[in-house]
Amino acid sequence: MMTSKPYSQISVQPRGAAGFTLVELMIALVLGLLVVAGVGSVFLANQTAYRSNVALGEVQEGARTSFEFLAREIRAAGANPCGTSNVASVLNPGGNAMLYDNAPIQGWDDATTVAALPPSAPGLPVAGGGDAIRLASAKGSGLDLEAVTGPRANVKLNSSTTAISAEDILMLCDIDKATIFQVTNYNSSNRTVVHGTGQVKTGPGNQTKCLDHPVPMQPGSGVDCSSFSPTSYLAIPVNYIWYIGTNSDGGRSLFRFGWGGGASSEPMEMVRGVWNMTARYHEQGGNAYVTATNVGNWDNVDAVRLMLTVQSGGTQPGNAAGAGTDNQPLQRTFTSTVAIRNRLNIN
Repeated sequence: MMTSKPYSQISVQPRGAAGFTLVELMIALVLGLLVVAGVGSVFLANQTAYRSNVALGEVQEGARTSFEFLAREIRAAGANPCGTSNVASVLNPGGNAMLYDNAPIQGWDDATTVAALPPSAPGLPVAGGGDAIRLASAKGSGLDLEAVTGPRANVKLNSSTTAISAEDILMLCDIDKATIFQVTNYNSSNRTVVHGTGQVKTGPGNQTKCLDHPVPMQPGSGVDCSSFSPTSYLAIPVNYIWYIGTNSDGGRSLFRFGWGGGASSEPMEMVRGVWNMTARYHEQGGNAYVTATNVGNWDNVDAVRLMLTVQSGGTQPGNAAGAGTDNQPLQRTFTSTVAIRNRLNIN
């Protein structure tokens, strides 16, 4: 037979306290904040390193590309496919005569003093942006003559081409001589390049139709015009002034202005972010690199030392501040020395 205890005799066990104490909660919060702070610090450090790497990459790429452009033109200054140094020009003087000069190299200590450069932006030379250098050479076109030239105003090519048009400026050369002239007309059907003395819309025009040495010399003057044999080559002279100008965003870039086959050229932005250019020149027999003002004879210059200051963009991806000191753009200066190949003293 079961018996029940009176209610007052049932024992009740007390329950223990559950949950976090205030001290435990505060410790957990502190630990959580430390973890968040550590993760944030790593994130910020990675972001800063990323911005620095991007900026440094921009600067290095700008310097590498700039030196590649300039070094290629400096090495080739005065060179032509025929290897002759006896170069004449039948182009009319006047206008931007500097751009039609066949002298291979010329420099200025301040680009704003170069009269041939355009007077309006973009591409306007920057005051304090450094020096300017003009480099001229001739590049092969892969075209040669079919017939001997004489006292006539045309040249007949061995093959037709679409690379030539009226008002282009070209060079005809052989192992003994070379002459720069302007094309007044080109007939692709009979492969004839005309170089008369008529007026042209763009460019200087020719002072004589004789591709002669010295210039000018007209038929009937008692002296025959020079002849170029079918072994002669047609080349494309290039003549560019390189300088630091203002780009469309108000920053600075490496620009070039001049002509390379065509009779005229607009300023062309070549490398963005080039902030300053300094050029020093070495003359044969000299023991120092000097400024353009102190060059005694440009025909004796055999090497150029370039110093380029290149700057990264003002902001990095995500509109982050610059990677340089005080959140400014990163800036570095690079130096390279380039020899003019056909003026090297090999003795």
